[in-house]
Amino acid sequence: SLAGAGRKKAALSVSACPPGQAWRVLFAAASTGGAYNSGSHGAYGRLAAWQSLAALAGVADGAGAAEIEARAAECAWFGFDARTDWFEQVAWDIGLAALAPDRRRLAVLAATDTD
Repeated sequence: SLAGAGRKKAALSVSACPPGQAWRVLFAAASTGGAYNSGSHGAYGRLAAWQSLAALAGVADGAGAAEIEARAAECAWFGFDARTDWFEQVAWDIGLAALAPDRRRLAVLAATDTD
């Protein structure tokens, strides 16, 4: 997704974001879907968003919401975007990264919905 990013014609932007913003991005994508589907809706959308948040934060499968929330709060969160051929610059582009509290693990999620 970032091939060629940082070059003159492929600007890269990275900004810190709170975990709540990362959650909103994940929930919006999971619950409403992309351009050509209607997503998972309510509870299933929340489940998918929690699973994504947990994976990015480095929480083991099957962890409860409280554990996921606590670990997510400890991570440093970033949103990213790039002017590359991969990112379509539409509402369904997602670029999130979570840096573990010990700064030794970086998890990245990039998604797009395109024709």
